[in-house]
Amino acid sequence: MPNATGLDRVFTTLTPPHVADMREAVERYVARKWGPGGPFDPQTPGPWRESPEVRSSALPADGLVELVTKQAQYVFDTYGKFPGTVPSVHLLMYLQAQHLDTDFYDTHYAPGWYLSTHASHDAVWHPQDQ
Repeated sequence: MPNATGLDRVFTTLTPPHVADMREAVERYVARKWGPGGPFDPQTPGPWRESPEVRSSALPADGLVELVTKQAQYVFDTYGKFPGTVPSVHLLMYLQAQHLDTDFYDTHYAPGWYLSTHASHDAVWHPQDQ
């Protein structure tokens, strides 16, 4: 079966032919996550009141590259693609509905990280509970 891996200069996966092997894929993934501007880089701005502390609390990548490379290369060698049993580009559409706990965000996040519609949700949709 065909296995879409992306389109150069538009969107590509971290899988051959867009990387030489799964080691390069893992190294690029780790650099994206823990490197400059990544979500685990303490210097990356964020919504939390203590963003540097939150971002730097992720486990460091020590030993991660070697372990994940072995597993990913095994899957690629076994199935001829990565991931092995689902398409390399898997798009999933979903809708999430929730009651946002604004007290939590007010405590742990800087102002402005939820919409006014979240702030007024209970008064608009659940006035009987007020």
